[in-house]
Amino acid sequence: MFWVDEIIEDIVRKYPDKDSFLINDSTTPSGHAHFGSLRGVIVHDLIRRGLQDKQKKAVFQFGFEDFDPMDGLPVYVDQTFEKYMGMPLCNVPAPDEKHKSFAEQYQDELENIIKEIGVDFKIIKTSDYYHAGKFNEAIKIVLDNAVAIRKIYKEVSGSEKGDDWYPFQAVCPKCGKIGTTKVTGWDGKEVDFTCEENLVSWAKGCGYKGKISPYDGNGKMPYKVEWPSKWYLMAIDIEGAGKDHSAAGGSRDIANRIFREVFKKEPPYDIRYEHLLIGGAKMSSSKGLGVTAKDMYDLLLANLLRFLFVRTKYKKALEFNPEGETIPLLYDEYDRCALAFYEDPKSDLARVFYYTEIDPVGQSSLGSTPKYILRFSKIAYMLQIPRVDILAYAKEEKRQDLTEIEKQEIEDRIVAAKKWLEKYAPENYKFTVQEKMPEAAKSLSNEQKEFLERILNVLKSKDFTGEDLHKEIHNIKKEIGIPPRDAFSAIYLTFLGKDSGPQAGWLLASLDKEFVIERLEEVIS
Repeated sequence: MFWVDEIIEDIVRKYPDKDSFLINDSTTPSGHAHFGSLRGVIVHDLIRRGLQDKQKKAVFQFGFEDFDPMDGLPVYVDQTFEKYMGMPLCNVPAPDEKHKSFAEQYQDELENIIKEIGVDFKIIKTSDYYHAGKFNEAIKIVLDNAVAIRKIYKEVSGSEKGDDWYPFQAVCPKCGKIGTTKVTGWDGKEVDFTCEENLVSWAKGCGYKGKISPYDGNGKMPYKVEWPSKWYLMAIDIEGAGKDHSAAGGSRDIANRIFREVFKKEPPYDIRYEHLLIGGAKMSSSKGLGVTAKDMYDLLLANLLRFLFVRTKYKKALEFNPEGETIPLLYDEYDRCALAFYEDPKSDLARVFYYTEIDPVGQSSLGSTPKYILRFSKIAYMLQIPRVDILAYAKEEKRQDLTEIEKQEIEDRIVAAKKWLEKYAPENYKFTVQEKMPEAAKSLSNEQKEFLERILNVLKSKDFTGEDLHKEIHNIKKEIGIPPRDAFSAIYLTFLGKDSGPQAGWLLASLDKEFVIERLEEVIS
């Protein structure tokens, strides 16, 4: 059974009488969202779609933790922003000077991508909840239960919190920082706090001491306490998290204990998913490490970006490197799943395709017959051949007119292939058709020249499609008995000046026929 279907069955089994579910996920807009952050977004959205398919009401809520302190300076942000370290992200100016804040700039970037990849969600901002007083009830509960929460921290994670520690961070009214303040007292109405100079390594406090009401946006709860507070106030039913949060003694274990012992409720349904790794390393938004979500959105079609996460079970670490042959192979795998959807709709491959598609079955993107798909690798090769009309080639390969959807997909792949060739493609995918006979072609063996002469005679006899010519080339290779490497390198050296390249028959069929004949005659002579 496909992994999404397994989760949906488990949820329905555990909550047989429940017809409505609120699904939650969140992120801190501390910089360009790294590509891996989309895994949680898509996992939660797949659960929403799966529950709706079971006729359940399911809403996916995505939160931006914009009241968190700025605790890291991305490498692409000017060093002058160091003075804002420790301030709430919603109060830090936007680097682009167009948005209202640092948080809003990077929220907009991720929000637009999430919309484009077909996620159905509603947005909340933590700062809005705090300033509107919606966290006030939870703030009072956790401050009143500070002793119990200190005990939970110690028992779950071994973290010793002194008797003067309280689960709240005030916004310093003097310097505006929240990451540098420590609350040391609570009288039921106000908290005592100090803005400490050396509380954290990444920001400097101003030394201010005072008392302040903890309500209405004057501060926030630390993440491990804020998390269960959200569950309580928003009545969240389902929320997963990455493995770092879900590790033994981690933030999820602390949040679960607080929810049970302080708020007296059972935690939401948990989905513990693995990270996406680039070169074996987890990515970081605040440090500017890793491939960004926007990088990959610009490179992959929206469906392909979803596909990367849908095809791999959530419990399995997903290693991804856009360099090498990763992208062409990903497109090929997507194409196989698309075909499976029409040939064996109950198979796991078909279910992958169903959950990958932005429009569910029955809507605009899927009909009753499979759409024609031109391979990404072919498009990448054709882009490097002068005067090739890719849409005309696709029509010829399909042997009938392209639909508007098919044309659009090819055009989208053309854009993606151009970017891939520019930034990530390995050298064996790159070539230039040589206007003059390459020097390397002068050293071909007699056997290689005989092979090329047989191809020349075939080309003079009639016109060929790329696929048909490729079959003829293989037949000639077998008849002569020439080793495959010698045969194909003869073609590539003749036209490209290198010993590797795209599918040989397709390459020759894509070039001007008179040019091919003249070049072959020149090399043979």
